[in-house]
Amino acid sequence: MQPTSANQPGVKLDTRRAAWLAVLLVLIGSARIVSTYTVFNHTIDEPDHLAAGMEWLSAGKYLYEDQHPPLARVMGALGPYLAGERWHAGPDSYREGYRILGRGAHYDRTLALGRAGILPFFWIASAVVFLWGARTAGAPAALLATLLFTTLPPVLAHAGLIATDMAAAAWIGAAALASLFWVEKPGRRRTAIFGVAIGLACLSKFSALLFLPAALLAMHRARLWRHRRSLAAACVVAFLVIWAGYRFSFARVEYLHLRLPAPRFFTGLATLWAHNAAGHASYLLGRRSATGFWYYYPVALALKTPLALLLLVAGAAIGACRRFARLGPALGFCLAILVCALASRINIGVRHVLPVYLGLSVIGGGVAAAMLRRRAARWILAGLLLWQVASGALQHPDYLAYTNEIAGSHPENFLADSDLDWGQDMKRLGTRLQRAGDTEVTFEPFNRTYATLAGDPFPRILPVDSERPAAGWNAVSVSTWKIFGVPQWANRVPAQEKVGRSILLWHFP
Repeated sequence: MQPTSANQPGVKLDTRRAAWLAVLLVLIGSARIVSTYTVFNHTIDEPDHLAAGMEWLSAGKYLYEDQHPPLARVMGALGPYLAGERWHAGPDSYREGYRILGRGAHYDRTLALGRAGILPFFWIASAVVFLWGARTAGAPAALLATLLFTTLPPVLAHAGLIATDMAAAAWIGAAALASLFWVEKPGRRRTAIFGVAIGLACLSKFSALLFLPAALLAMHRARLWRHRRSLAAACVVAFLVIWAGYRFSFARVEYLHLRLPAPRFFTGLATLWAHNAAGHASYLLGRRSATGFWYYYPVALALKTPLALLLLVAGAAIGACRRFARLGPALGFCLAILVCALASRINIGVRHVLPVYLGLSVIGGGVAAAMLRRRAARWILAGLLLWQVASGALQHPDYLAYTNEIAGSHPENFLADSDLDWGQDMKRLGTRLQRAGDTEVTFEPFNRTYATLAGDPFPRILPVDSERPAAGWNAVSVSTWKIFGVPQWANRVPAQEKVGRSILLWHFP
């Protein structure tokens, strides 16, 4: 890491001062995240993650849904656990999650405590971006990369939910950064740190098992083979970390016909493989698919990423490769993850490639630092940074549903599911209808459980006739409408108002 950048023309910022400014940026980002905790109700997956983490903490086992590793789930359940919540062996993870959440003030408090457990992963990811930026292009690049990262709406959104995506982004990025130090001098200490980061990445999300090898190959190529013994040692450390995450369990894995350590790790892989093979209902650019779109993630990134950051990244990729050669590892990291994601048949949110944002921020920070050294480019950079900050701030607190200017005022024509509507606006809808004094709404919600099993009192939900609206209030969830085509009449009648960015609302006499 360069201790100072004073030797670069036009730039006077040492690493220590940059670090303190970066901490301030992270605190501002954290405040923005925390401010959303009680605005939105639980998203569809949060009760499941909460219950599985509570089972691990309270009962010392991990028998609920195994398609996700335990790390982020345990962190999401830690706050409620410390507040006195316990696992009660519910019939399934979702119903147990709803029981833990409860209703009213208890619901808001428990959900906020759970979401607070994910915040440390945002801090880790921000630290990775800063250190990677400093290593790549000095203190100014590190600070600018941190600014870009901590103002990214998708990052702010998923750092505020009980889910696995922010943890995966943090630890996949940390493992990639650790590899840069390890490949230079693969001593015992660096090998151990590298192995721990790999293990924690695999404990965060199974996609790390695909993304990390591809990213490391793209970043280091032949140097991995040169240090193969040290790499093997790092993998042993990673395996021990994974086994510890599954509480050193040991049991038979039926489909492998073997007794293995961390058996739920292996059954989880099989469950995820079957899910991907079967595909998942998805929507993109006005089209529906039961098995996804090969081009989903590049398009989703183009729509969910602030255009200012995309322009900065383009500055490194178009006609300036030689000048920004030190950004090569970060670029390789991003491209490797995206190439792997093309094969996914589960296309339900840019969150599944969230680690890409660490690499994009490092690249953007490097290009921005280069622009700082040219007086004529500084005004352009100032405009881009202002655009970056304003783009997300103007859509506060709807970071989950954020889309850039390409999508315009009708993002539902481009995206759905967790890119736009993950069921997060049910609480807002209930408040809107109560304010109107109505006790019924015709609605086919994407998040069915908020009104029945957890949350605040909600108006009675009447069944939907897909062909025609009912008298009174009619609400339409963007995901239910776009992914499943319900109701059909919403294609013909423009919405009268929006609740948040994910629910459309009509009132007919």
